[in-house]
Amino acid sequence: MRTVLRWFAARPLRLLGGFLVFISTGLLVFLVLLDIAVGMGNPYIGILAYMVLPGVLILGLVLVPIDAWVQRRRVARGKPTYPVVDLTDPTQRKIAGFFAVASVVILVVTTVVLYKSVEFMDSVTFCGKVCHRVMIPEYTAYLRSSHASVDCVKCHIGPGAPWYVRSKLSGLPQVWHYLRGDYRRPLETPLRALRPSREICENCHWTERFYGSMLSTKISHAQDRQNTRRVRSMLLRVGSGGVPGSGIHGHMASTIYYIPARWDRREIAWLRVRKPDGSVREYVNPTYQARLASIRQTEEQRLMDCIDCHNRAAHDFLPFERLLDEAINRGQVDASLPFIKREAMKAVGEVKDIPTAAQQARVLKRIRDIRLFYEKEFPEIARNRRAQLRRSIDTIEQIYLASGFAHMRVGPETYPNWATHVGCFRCHGVMREVGASSPRYISANCELCHSQQIEGAPTELLARF
Repeated sequence: MRTVLRWFAARPLRLLGGFLVFISTGLLVFLVLLDIAVGMGNPYIGILAYMVLPGVLILGLVLVPIDAWVQRRRVARGKPTYPVVDLTDPTQRKIAGFFAVASVVILVVTTVVLYKSVEFMDSVTFCGKVCHRVMIPEYTAYLRSSHASVDCVKCHIGPGAPWYVRSKLSGLPQVWHYLRGDYRRPLETPLRALRPSREICENCHWTERFYGSMLSTKISHAQDRQNTRRVRSMLLRVGSGGVPGSGIHGHMASTIYYIPARWDRREIAWLRVRKPDGSVREYVNPTYQARLASIRQTEEQRLMDCIDCHNRAAHDFLPFERLLDEAINRGQVDASLPFIKREAMKAVGEVKDIPTAAQQARVLKRIRDIRLFYEKEFPEIARNRRAQLRRSIDTIEQIYLASGFAHMRVGPETYPNWATHVGCFRCHGVMREVGASSPRYISANCELCHSQQIEGAPTELLARF
């Protein structure tokens, strides 16, 4: 071992390379074993382990041959001489043995690190927390969605190597813009290079399954002393992608192509429907009929798929009142506190526009001052139920911060959800059939997709059917 140390210590550059290799390999082994044993919840430890240290290891390995090249240049004065390998020399045998063992160790470590690096870059931690200033709005919405247990890459990349490589290459410009800080605020949607959803969603969801009608119940609370519970129910006629006209998913039984009037797909200019019986109908938005030829040149013709309705399946930005009602339903905000919803709504005010940082700071102060209202109006509650009051106020503060993101200019209405009336009425009631003898529009009858909403328990609605 002394022979190897003397060989490294003979020249500073070679010594530096050996030191970097030794330290980075030791740290990599430790961090990889730690990750395998207990996992890495901190994204910055993951960056250190799988992005920084491998670079240090490679730098150290490169410094050793660079040192040899520099030394030959110095000795030969422009006439390089090549080292003589003589394994009969005990010193050279020890050095060669050390490099053989070290090479095997480094090969094993780098293989494991490469695998874990890819795994780390595919993790929710990497996607949601590493670029946290950019992705924190989407990550926050994702955590409360029905897809919160699904890894980001399952939907944004999907199976197979071609789309994996394509997504990583398309991500390089995004990293560059993030480092420069010149990314768009808010992020533009829809994503142009996103993989077709039929190759993603249908790995889990089967469009031809018949769902029939499904009960939808929404629970809200009044702004009165009792925070009175209000229940509204309706039947969603989901139907099936395999049965034409069976309900909402009956759209998928036909082949529908459309051209958006704008890049963000908020309005539709033209669409063509090919039904299972082979009949074809075309529809046009009268507003854009005169400009349809120019729109065809600038906007792509798309095959309607899942995300043309479910565009915010995992990233829906809900208004503050909806989030507050959900928190009360879960018991995170105590409904037994008099006027708790009214005071929360009063503190926050109308949340529609994108808040500024200064506006958010003022709202947060008013939320914290809810405590003063109870100290004045309900001193016994403020004194005896301090823990419940504090927990409720903390929750109100958290859900307010989850309803608007000043740094990314994102508010509740920044990204429309097409799985609502906003999405339906892009076509229904707007698109007129081409070639019809009299003006004929796609029906805007809401009961094609859902029943009338009623007040009261779900059993009252079911009794009607």
